[in-house]
Amino acid sequence: MGSAVRRGLIATLVVLTVLAAASFGLYVLWQAAQSHSTAEQCKAGDYSVETDQASVASTMVGVVIKRDLPERAAVLALAAGLQESKLANLALGEGDRDSVGVLQQRPSQGWGTEAQLQDIQYATGKFLDALVKIDNWDTMALADAIQQVQVSVDGSYYARHEGEAQALSDALTGKTPAGLTCRFAKPAQVATAAAVAAAVAQDLPVTQPTATSLKITVPGASWATASWFVANADKFGIDSVDYSGQEWTRAHGWRTNKAATSTAVVATLQK
Repeated sequence: MGSAVRRGLIATLVVLTVLAAASFGLYVLWQAAQSHSTAEQCKAGDYSVETDQASVASTMVGVVIKRDLPERAAVLALAAGLQESKLANLALGEGDRDSVGVLQQRPSQGWGTEAQLQDIQYATGKFLDALVKIDNWDTMALADAIQQVQVSVDGSYYARHEGEAQALSDALTGKTPAGLTCRFAKPAQVATAAAVAAAVAQDLPVTQPTATSLKITVPGASWATASWFVANADKFGIDSVDYSGQEWTRAHGWRTNKAATSTAVVATLQK
């Protein structure tokens, strides 16, 4: 074989090696992009939120459920949170003036201390305390009701979030069964079953949740409880939720599971 031919073959092999490496690199990047695009996202109806937003929303809705208020209260609270903070529990300095928390309430306006207003349950409760004092709050236009509580510079902006707030509320109150689904990468940390059982008992009016090994069982629960576990799955490292003939997993979302009973909600943590 001549030297020119050998050089040609070597050059060809080098080019092929480089192309193969580049293709593999592009594949890895594509896989990462695909993973990123589906990670840490929850859907309710036609709307998508990040998993930390879903977690905040679940706590806000839990306050409404515990107070046994009409679902409209959850829609109003969520719409306010979407406009004020995009459902983020903002610290001092991250919002306007001295506003803090998911509803951007101001300590200087008598809503509570900075620490209190960064407690999502407390902040939501203060919003609801003011809301229910308004005549016909549950039948008036969404933006008008919220504006009477929040006293924003332009209360009309709240109206733009009504559809999303309604979809989230329908899912988190259980009005829409299996209405919330979340997808995210495998979490690096997983909470203990006892910690998750304590958290759900704090957020929702459930009784006697039990924690054994990797499972949390909530007897006599409902779709609101199942949705709470899904909304907080990324936060706590929950891998699956079973209820009423349905099973949610972070890989597949909701699908039929005939073994899942309607007498209890069962959440299973990542191994």
